[in-house]
Amino acid sequence: MNKKQINAIIINICIAVVAIVCLYILHNITGLNSRLSGVLTTLILLPIIALIIYEIICWSRVGKTRIVKRTPSISTLVLLGEDGRPIRIWDLTGKVGLLIGKSSEDYQVDIDLADTDYHTYIDPEHALLNYQESGWWLQDTSSRNGVSIIRDGKELKPGHNAPAKLEPGDIICVAHYTRIAVS
Repeated sequence: MNKKQINAIIINICIAVVAIVCLYILHNITGLNSRLSGVLTTLILLPIIALIIYEIICWSRVGKTRIVKRTPSISTLVLLGEDGRPIRIWDLTGKVGLLIGKSSEDYQVDIDLADTDYHTYIDPEHALLNYQESGWWLQDTSSRNGVSIIRDGKELKPGHNAPAKLEPGDIICVAHYTRIAVS
């Protein structure tokens, strides 16, 4: 329970106690006719009943609140060789955006694949990785040979205007052949 819910419970208990005390005093006062006593009892009980109904509705909604699945944090990318062994590791800690491609004398990328086996299929600016509050997103930069994500045996194709969210365990395929593991 959060602090707001605890405060609401305390306020409701206080209101109920005050109402019970008022009813007790009302019924123990002598000289009131039964009609006036009934009206006052109704005036005290109606807001309490309304409050109880409101609280029941609110508490029933708490159980139906949508739970957001939080994926484990992604911290590294691992370039995989033909045999699946790690060749190079990139740490993502503190980063918010990375460019995947090939560096040259005049141009630098964050994930440099210039010395990979299939570098001829990779564009200088092949794909973008961007971090937002919900995680890392992969976006194709309209590359010649594309980029995809392998997840649970299925291939996802992010586009230029349709980035795809990365999850731990995904494999990024750059230009079909160069594989980068997400962990």
